[in-house]
Amino acid sequence: MAEFANNPYGFKEAVTIQAERIFDSCSDRDCLEDLEVVFSDFEANQLVNEAAYAKARCCEVTSAYFSVEPIQFNKGFYSVDITYTFNIEVELSQSASASVPSNVVNGTASFTKKVILYGSEGGTKLFTSSENGAVSQNGCCYNNPPRATVAVADPIVLGLRLVTIPAYSACTDATCDTAVTVPSRKVICCTLGLFSVVSLSRSVPVMLPAFEYEIPSKECTSNTESPCELFDKISFPSGEFYPKGIDECKPSGGCSSCGN
Repeated sequence: MAEFANNPYGFKEAVTIQAERIFDSCSDRDCLEDLEVVFSDFEANQLVNEAAYAKARCCEVTSAYFSVEPIQFNKGFYSVDITYTFNIEVELSQSASASVPSNVVNGTASFTKKVILYGSEGGTKLFTSSENGAVSQNGCCYNNPPRATVAVADPIVLGLRLVTIPAYSACTDATCDTAVTVPSRKVICCTLGLFSVVSLSRSVPVMLPAFEYEIPSKECTSNTESPCELFDKISFPSGEFYPKGIDECKPSGGCSSCGN
């Protein structure tokens, strides 16, 4: 570590840290049309078959699985396959009328997308103590692939519909001498809008200026006041009683805050 006692910027020394450097990233908006919603239990599937009306209550991303593979003849670039799993809460009923009782079921849907990003080259094997001596590698062709990450907002349900699949005949063996009739059934298909940011990064050593260690100026206090005394100190939320108009939305903050 180099000493910088008389430097004009006020820091004492330069220190080296291990940080994740993002080599490439991209943002995307995906319209995922007609994804089939899968229900794992028999009762939920029976409710879908009996329903005449369905609407989505909410949807969230529950997991994202990555597959990072190098692109041949284009060194440093990688193909990133991301498989999303969504949890969708659906309300089912015999009619759209509010007076008709409804049932709520939870199903899942999945979608895989591919992006190509630059992740630089890593010819070394990376060992860390947290992995108990195991090398971080993906296959024998390359030892140090970049790290893929995705930041994704909860999807917007753009559409949801009940689809009836008619009955059909299916063969029971290769010769198709005999066939069985598969009864008709209903499935739910949804269309989702998804915003995401995908990036490829690597762990690299970076030198940064270091200042004095900072001691927090705020003292730790224990709140011994009664709930009513604490409530009296809260300002009256006047803005909550006067919703903002569209002309009051700040471009820098976005209009999403106006609905809160």
